[in-house]
Amino acid sequence: MQTKRMTRRDKLQISTPEVGRKTKEKFKEQNQPAPIVAMTDKQKTYLSMLNDPNIQLIVCTGIFGCGKSYLSACVAADKFRKNEISKIIVARPYVQTGKSSGAKPGTSLQKLYPYVRNVLDPIKQRIGKAAFEIALDDGERGSIEVQELESIRGRSFDEPSWLLIEESQQSTPEEMLAIVTRVGDNCKLIVSGDLNQRDIRGESGLKWILDFVKRHRIRNVGVINFDSPEDVVRGGLVKSIALGLIKDNVY
Repeated sequence: MQTKRMTRRDKLQISTPEVGRKTKEKFKEQNQPAPIVAMTDKQKTYLSMLNDPNIQLIVCTGIFGCGKSYLSACVAADKFRKNEISKIIVARPYVQTGKSSGAKPGTSLQKLYPYVRNVLDPIKQRIGKAAFEIALDDGERGSIEVQELESIRGRSFDEPSWLLIEESQQSTPEEMLAIVTRVGDNCKLIVSGDLNQRDIRGESGLKWILDFVKRHRIRNVGVINFDSPEDVVRGGLVKSIALGLIKDNVY
């Protein structure tokens, strides 16, 4: 009998990971990323929320340079690498800042990749380039998805997964409602954004969900706001600009 040759995909066993699948000890020890270390007290609180299995929704707001996207991407990647979840979905509204050059052709991955690299790069670093490329596939059929927020309305998220909504200040309340009402018990939803960097008219979906969970005291929800000078962990020019905006009471 002829033995089937194992493909690269078979060897990595990452295209359709099974939650709870055992990994050989020698592979567990290889390419282990460095532990995620909080740089501020608020980051420590955020990491605690991200790792708390009882918190299903996190609403994270605040200024740029504080690690909102980076930390959620890193924790999601670690859980994916350990087979605790089987899918990561990265979504954001397809709204461009400032002047728009119009709708661009291509897949969601091709259109959104420049806008979500800040999330995909940490995931790639923590699970490895080869595993990342296989998991990403075409951005739609793989274990890592990149989607326009508008295209995932009405979907159900029932499998063990993390749904990362980036730049959610650009969403509408209707879009946000359509998402939060379709999240299953095995899916963790992280909604993040900066309320001071909006390019849409009317109330944003981020503001709506933030007010809604506070008003109704929704359980199993974490809310955190990076709004103080101590929260900015990025250095150089970015930090100087962020601190200036805080002093100007923009934040």
